[in-house]
Amino acid sequence: MRSAPIRQWLRRLFRLDESDPAESHLERGKALCARGDHAQGVEAYQRAIDADPDDAEAHYRTGIAWRDQEQFASAVASYHRALAIKPDYIEAHNNLGVVFQLQNDLPAAQSCYRRAVELNPDFSQPYINLGRLCEMMGTRAEAAQCYRQAIAANVEPETFRHFLDAAEGVMTGRAPAAYARTVFDNFAEQFDHRLVADLGYRIPQILGERVLELCASRQLRVLDLGCGTGLCAQHLKPSASSMIGVDVSPAMLAKAGTLKLYDELIEQDITDYLTAAAPASFDLVLAADVFVYIGDLAQVFNETARVLDNEGLFAFSVERTEEARDFMLQPNGRYVQSAAYIQRIAAESGFAELVSFEETIRGAPGHGAPGLVFILRKKPQKSSTL
Repeated sequence: MRSAPIRQWLRRLFRLDESDPAESHLERGKALCARGDHAQGVEAYQRAIDADPDDAEAHYRTGIAWRDQEQFASAVASYHRALAIKPDYIEAHNNLGVVFQLQNDLPAAQSCYRRAVELNPDFSQPYINLGRLCEMMGTRAEAAQCYRQAIAANVEPETFRHFLDAAEGVMTGRAPAAYARTVFDNFAEQFDHRLVADLGYRIPQILGERVLELCASRQLRVLDLGCGTGLCAQHLKPSASSMIGVDVSPAMLAKAGTLKLYDELIEQDITDYLTAAAPASFDLVLAADVFVYIGDLAQVFNETARVLDNEGLFAFSVERTEEARDFMLQPNGRYVQSAAYIQRIAAESGFAELVSFEETIRGAPGHGAPGLVFILRKKPQKSSTL
């Protein structure tokens, strides 16, 4: 059998490349999978493989389509075929690791991620996958080394500096915007299914229900900080006269845009947006599971109070720590805050506490991430008289 490069050269030589059936089937498969039709995508990719059995990308794309249908054995077989043709295929090593991790075969996943990182990728996901898995398996020194390798390769150094700080216990006040952007751009396609279906994420629903109880039939000007794919909007749109979503991840904003629920979606760091927003321009500010990326919340609370109208509501969740600290950066890169800290900065920023209660942020109650839900009301400001 001729190798793929020789076959491709022969096509070019005899000008057979002008209507390459393998390429056309491959592109059709990508389009089908992009709109969620993974079964038809597999069929298109198989036609590409029939036309050119040595097309490594067609095998790799087939693996992704099988993975997205949770047909993991088929996905593994497709990735192996891609790697037999192209042994240095970084994306195939990385995604093979993802499937092994989904099957809870952590040593096999770790081996795949290691190989992907050894090939010096110029994109972030293999470094993130290996580092996070090493942390999960308790090999934090290897995780730190992986993050150093990414920094040395100049692959999103701000992001991996945050990962490294978390792995080594360095305390910082907030994660860089680039970190959140990287995490959520890579996670956007699976975000709703993974968070809601797999991890039982209900914070947007809980916030929405509590806000509606407090506001009855009132129409609200809503600011959704860290709006993600729009999970909060789905619960609050009926009571919103206007709704603006702000997020640093363009991939998440693209998903939110398909809902047609927001009047405006803005790609910006939430603190930067708050600082520039007009005073008293909102009746409700939401932040569902956003403050895990900001430890020191004083500026956010002050600016939120400024942009809220008198008696406006601030509804949010935090992950909770019982330690006698205001906030902490955990090894997983997320921040936790204490109830006492939230209550103190709320009072200092001019808020009164209406509602607060413990709630599991993600995962089964009692076994997931312990958290707190707060709904604060901005105290009315007295007008000055001459």
